[in-house]
Amino acid sequence: MSLPSISAVAQRLGINLTAPTPEEQEQVLVGSMCVDLKLGLDLLHRKSHEAKENGGRADWQEDPSSDIGKQLTRIHAGNELRRLASKHFCHGLELSFFNCCKGIVGTPDANPMLVQIQCQAGPIAFADC
Repeated sequence: MSLPSISAVAQRLGINLTAPTPEEQEQVLVGSMCVDLKLGLDLLHRKSHEAKENGGRADWQEDPSSDIGKQLTRIHAGNELRRLASKHFCHGLELSFFNCCKGIVGTPDANPMLVQIQCQAGPIAFADC
């Protein structure tokens, strides 16, 4: 489960999960991300500052079996968690994700399909996870 703290966060915020408004849904998800995905969000936030300082992009690579790697995978695997991470923790910068262990905060690669191929069978190939 990506966000086991959802019920506790909703209760703390006084939000009924039966029919929450869109704003309440976002509050619960972001609050739960802060609890359950802190390591990954901290890395992405640092990378967003790095991207702003160096022209718009910062790359990262983490072992997908590590605690932070698992969190980064959960953040990037779901459209809404990725969107919320970008909006609330990465100053609106785009998040790209490749091969479960490499990502970009900021300006994406011009040819993401080639990066995906190279992650599998090229100069930047990673261990299969």
